[in-house]
Amino acid sequence: MFRFRILLFLAVLTGQAPAQNLVPNGSFEDYTMCPTYFGLAGWCIGWQNLYTQSADYFHACHTNGVVGVPMNQFGYQYPSDSNAYMGLITYAFNQPEYREMVGIHLAEPLEVGIPICVSFKVAVGGFGTSVGASAGYTCKGVGIRFYSSLPTGQYIYDYPNSAALYLDEVPTDTALWYHVEGTYTPDSAYEYLVVGNFFSDSLNEPVVQDSIGFTATDVAYVFLDDVRASFNLNYCSLGLSTQEYSMAPALTYPMPFTDVLNVQLPGTFSGTVQYVLYDMAGRPLQRGTMSSDAEVSMISTSSVPAGMYVLLLTAAQGTWPPITLVRVSP
Repeated sequence: MFRFRILLFLAVLTGQAPAQNLVPNGSFEDYTMCPTYFGLAGWCIGWQNLYTQSADYFHACHTNGVVGVPMNQFGYQYPSDSNAYMGLITYAFNQPEYREMVGIHLAEPLEVGIPICVSFKVAVGGFGTSVGASAGYTCKGVGIRFYSSLPTGQYIYDYPNSAALYLDEVPTDTALWYHVEGTYTPDSAYEYLVVGNFFSDSLNEPVVQDSIGFTATDVAYVFLDDVRASFNLNYCSLGLSTQEYSMAPALTYPMPFTDVLNVQLPGTFSGTVQYVLYDMAGRPLQRGTMSSDAEVSMISTSSVPAGMYVLLLTAAQGTWPPITLVRVSP
């Protein structure tokens, strides 16, 4: 049995102590070749693209918008950790019980009766650079199972409706990474970890994500990052503290704003900041960068409709508290 907790958070760079992680290359950073096209997850060192070459590997080294980071054919998402992530189909409306999964050999076997912590981060794919690749659905169920040898089937009827840890809610916010964490006590000395959706279509509660007809693809698709398993039961929570609220406040003005929003970073901060402007439904409307070298950074908002918004500022040191803003017509 397992327990799980789900935390919603926006991407913050966090450090890991790899020696504690039983999952080699758990953040998908190391690769044999920079990916050039989707469907080649096997280029990520250690990870195997099971059954087909259908699971996808995304890395910031790629720059033409197909499998790059943050923008790619499947969506727009900064990694939760460093420069890369994996992508999986977790539900296919027109191909019942089809799944994409990736697996890896653990750094050392699990021990019978000895609990471990398990965690992963997942984000909703969709609304990427390709209409034909962007996901029209979202569903619950993606999770982790442990095996003595890698499984050989690509359809859910090859698996039981169970997992060591899984996302037990339908993720609907494309702006967030969902952190799924729990403990697991193995009944065998398992040597492999596999990530995918191990639950039947009837249990997935698929929800239409694209209500405006952007996409022609009847699948649910997720980005996967920061996979962890450790005998140290505290390890899976590392990096999930209140780091994002430790930054000195940033000043935004005028309030309300019109065609220009001014952002003044605290004088003690030095570095580059990523900003994202979200609407109240959690959809990112505008993104960019600013530098502490400028006393005040001016964001052009002439194309943003009147309404309420949330501004998120993120740097390597952490994330500022979300800032609620109002835009009015000039």
